Amino acid sequence: MELVLKEEQRLLQDSAKKLVQQFGGTSSYRDSLKKEPGFDKKRLKEIAKAGWLSLMVPERKGGIGLGITELALTLEQAGRGLITEPIAALASTARAIGFGQAATGTAETMKSLLSGSKLIVPVVQDPSAPELKREKIFAEHYHYGYQLTGTRNAVPYAKEADSFLVDANTSDGTIIIIVPRETFGVDVESVNTVDGTTHGKVTFSEATIMADDRLVATVKQGESLAADVYDRILLGVSAEILGVMEQALYLAVGYLQTREQFGRPIGSFQALQHRAVNDHIQIELLRSLLFQVCFAVDKGNGNREMVAAVKARASDAVLSVTKSVIQMHGAIGFTDEYDAGLFLRRAMTLSSQYGNSSFHQQRYAHYNRIEEENRNKPVKKRKKRKRKKSIFASP
Repeated sequence: MELVLKEEQRLLQDSAKKLVQQFGGTSSYRDSLKKEPGFDKKRLKEIAKAGWLSLMVPERKGGIGLGITELALTLEQAGRGLITEPIAALASTARAIGFGQAATGTAETMKSLLSGSKLIVPVVQDPSAPELKREKIFAEHYHYGYQLTGTRNAVPYAKEADSFLVDANTSDGTIIIIVPRETFGVDVESVNTVDGTTHGKVTFSEATIMADDRLVATVKQGESLAADVYDRILLGVSAEILGVMEQALYLAVGYLQTREQFGRPIGSFQALQHRAVNDHIQIELLRSLLFQVCFAVDKGNGNREMVAAVKARASDAVLSVTKSVIQMHGAIGFTDEYDAGLFLRRAMTLSSQYGNSSFHQQRYAHYNRIEEENRNKPVKKRKKRKRKKSIFASP
């Protein structure tokens, strides 16, 4: 698929490239590997100032009012520059707060999130996933709020979070609520990942939250909004993966053109040419699938199984390409001093973030099975009902 951008999309992409050139790159990434928390908080504020976090927030809530396609264009550049800030997660969280029908007391929270001064990390899972794959958090009514109990594993940047965006199950349905990190009953266990960032286990032990200023979505909207947040994060991470693949292959092609063996550049050897072409095909296949799904989501007719397919393909492809890049460099590719290994580090984390390829292949099969069952159900005459709005459509 040829990606034809509108003028404003092209300008956004160009500004993203300039920001990444200024604040990203392999040198910056090497510095982040040596520091806590694995990303640059000053750079996050620059990203926020550029409007990346507010891209999908409605204009009436102080955002730009664009879609996941525009966020994917910026995140592709972030991936190329090995920028490790949780942009996809924060931007999707901001959109959820902006569209939340119960978000009456969250104005200050939104302001601090969009400025990059506070991290509100989503602890959200797929509400439609098979029962055995879920890690439920239960919310019991407690005076004017809720008591949360449950655990979520492998939450990116949990250690650095100021608050969490949580989907929780009540007796009536799913709610989405903001839980401050310092709340009594909230515990975080964190581990470092290979790319210098962190993942953590978040446990809620009867953590009490007053609903007045923390509730984002009630049961009327909770499940659909949780699904929307989850899928937009998957698309955002897949866009980062695309950028990592592109820059890794760019590095390898440059090496093939300059490294000589037997009196000629090694890029003239047919075996290496075939490997580079296969990697390029992997990149273009992901680009085509990613942006077709993003376009569909922005039009309000997105397909959840196709979002799962995007992440499944991205997780497989990025590992394949970055390992291939290491092999094309030969022995130098395995050294810490050379940049090729940095892209493999980032690829290993992003490929498993929010579920690896196997997990999303299972989700894809699950949604396909449900769709097949619905198609095979006998058609019954019934009263005409209003068509259910897509979860990707603006509330």
